[in-house]
Amino acid sequence: MKRSLIGLSFVTLSACSGGMFQIPDFRPNATPAPAAVPVAAPIVNPLSAKERFVTTVEQNGCVVNQSNSATILTDATLSREDLARIMTELRAEGRGQIAADQQSFELISANCL
Repeated sequence: MKRSLIGLSFVTLSACSGGMFQIPDFRPNATPAPAAVPVAAPIVNPLSAKERFVTTVEQNGCVVNQSNSATILTDATLSREDLARIMTELRAEGRGQIAADQQSFELISANCL
């Protein structure tokens, strides 16, 4: 009995309203979507000082000497102290050596043979 009364009440309401009664649309697509927010470009992490040095030396002939040391310092954004420390670390790691002329530093890497 109760079930039929519920159904009858819906039918009665729809018939009596004459189109004046409107049920709101609660579906998520009924409202416009908010405007898309542009995503900022990811920040690229700079290489370490040692890796900047290695990359720059590889681009400048795999040897650091008096003629290209200023260019390497500028391109790798290093100080003279950084340069000395990095060359010492590379020698200790077996990734660099003093050249035969005793005034140049040679890089040992896959790109420098």
